[in-house]
Amino acid sequence: MKSLSNEDDIGVLHRRVVYMILVVLAFIVIVLTRLYYLQIVMGRDYRLQSDQISVREEEIRAPRGTILDRNGRVLASNKSDFEIVLMRQDIRNKERLIKSITQLIPITRAEILKKLDEARTAPPFMPVILVDGAPYDWISRIREYERPDYDEKTPVYLEGLEIRSTTVRVYQYPELFSHVLGYLKEVDQKKLDQLVDKYRDKYSRGDYVGASGIEYAYDYELKGVDGMKARVVDARGKEIKGSTELQVLQDRLSFLPEPGKIVVSTLDYEAQEAASQAMGDRRGSVVAIDPTTGEVIVMYSSPSYDPNRITKNIDKAYWKLINTDEHKYLFNRAIQATYPPGSTYKVVGVFGGLDSGKITPDTHFNCGGGLQFGNRYFQCWNKGGHGSTEVVRALMQSCDVFFYKTGLALGVDGLHHYADILGLGRKTGIEIPFEQGGLIPSEAWKKKRFKQPWIESETLSVSIGQGYDLVTPLQNARMIAVVANGGRLFKPRLGKAVLNEFGETEKEFKTDFEPSVIKPEVMKYLKEGLIGVVHGAGTARRLASSPYKIAGKTGTAQVTGYESKIQKKDHALFVSMAPYDNPKIAVSVIVENGGHGGSDAAPVAQAVIDTYLGKIMPIVKPEKKTSQPAASDVVSNPVEEVD
Repeated sequence: MKSLSNEDDIGVLHRRVVYMILVVLAFIVIVLTRLYYLQIVMGRDYRLQSDQISVREEEIRAPRGTILDRNGRVLASNKSDFEIVLMRQDIRNKERLIKSITQLIPITRAEILKKLDEARTAPPFMPVILVDGAPYDWISRIREYERPDYDEKTPVYLEGLEIRSTTVRVYQYPELFSHVLGYLKEVDQKKLDQLVDKYRDKYSRGDYVGASGIEYAYDYELKGVDGMKARVVDARGKEIKGSTELQVLQDRLSFLPEPGKIVVSTLDYEAQEAASQAMGDRRGSVVAIDPTTGEVIVMYSSPSYDPNRITKNIDKAYWKLINTDEHKYLFNRAIQATYPPGSTYKVVGVFGGLDSGKITPDTHFNCGGGLQFGNRYFQCWNKGGHGSTEVVRALMQSCDVFFYKTGLALGVDGLHHYADILGLGRKTGIEIPFEQGGLIPSEAWKKKRFKQPWIESETLSVSIGQGYDLVTPLQNARMIAVVANGGRLFKPRLGKAVLNEFGETEKEFKTDFEPSVIKPEVMKYLKEGLIGVVHGAGTARRLASSPYKIAGKTGTAQVTGYESKIQKKDHALFVSMAPYDNPKIAVSVIVENGGHGGSDAAPVAQAVIDTYLGKIMPIVKPEKKTSQPAASDVVSNPVEEVD
């Protein structure tokens, strides 16, 4: 009985194995049959269908972030626009397409071929932007002849051409902030390679990037992240809809763009407007800084230009004008132009003379209207002379002879040392590009530059801000701001904060200040002189009418470089701070060929000061009289405000 049972078990096991083998064989037969059906029987149909379906990646440009002034006023934003693009992967008859395009819109065959050639290394599915910011009438003409399919009989052949919605940059106050905000330009291949290498996938062909100003300095923050919409299309470029599987594929491959960040600048709209109105149509620059924060309140350069006209669909005649005109419209005079500082440089003489001990507050030099040095006579601006003059009165009345002698005592290298401490003759490090460094000469500089030794008589010229001396308006603004804040040097800035699209702060900028460079006892006499320029017997007495306590220094500088070809009239300069007992603003003004600092540049500074301080602090009634040292009340041969 036992052996029989074992035989039954073996039989059952055998049948089970046979069944399993049959099941596996059946499965294999089914799979092979299905494969035969799909690949052999239906292969040709599916292959044709596959060839006629593709996924098109449509780039969605991210809107650029807005730029605000310090109070939240919009300075730069965006508006909806159109761009005309070529999809190379869809172009089957290039010559017919080009001929049709040139018949519809004013663009040449050469321009189209150039665009295609520039994009030859890019993937074929990447759009080639033919026209960015296309006029509405161009769009209308193209829309009229657009169709889902094209054949040999189609009179206007536009296969491979598409119209897409985009945005264009808009500057709300174009000529008021043109230089400081800058403008956009389409990225070239060299710049694109640099950006892609640094930021990977954030930049692509056809992007518009900052060319200057804040647009350049904060391009990374302002530039959003482009999105992508995937579309499943047939061979004619028509989107295939109705399939759940295809819709899922499209959604999986698509993603929305991320808008650029919001940049809050340190600029003040009303103060900038006051600078513009006070300058009028004169050439020059106005820079105002908060000496306690290092924030640039005003950066205005005149003449200005309209960046809206050169970002997209460039007005070629206008572009030629602002590029070639002798007035240099694109030139940001605040940071690119260098001028002799004139008598504003006498701040350096007072600082250096007192700090080094070469002069004291009681040092008197006699001014008889000039100084004989060797075989040359160096005049004072007041030909009648200032008489016996000490440091406060010399600064107040801008006595050239006093500073000739102070400069000789310091020597050119001494003047260079103290000018450098105040940040003159070198870049400030502000974040916008193209800043110039200027020049404060030294013996070593002349030896290297001209292979000649320094001549002592040259020291007399540089001691009153002439000769080789060259500074930018921004450097002059920082110099007076350093005096205003007690002697702390800093790097000025235009960025206040970066916000996300919901207005939440992501980054705030702070200024690092260096330790004070001016001794309290030196600061005392320096400020007394600057106060006397306005409220004493100084060269800017007309500013005493301001409701705020302004202190400053006038300057008149001889023209140099390209300016001398336009006019021979001297430049007018003024540096100032207010209120002088607790400064909230420091201002530098230059009016090219303006004449005199006291009469032509100082009123511009007052307009900015009165506007800005009128917003942040209550009106202060001007005092009837400001007491000054006895010597400062004595005016020797008073002359109308010339310096």
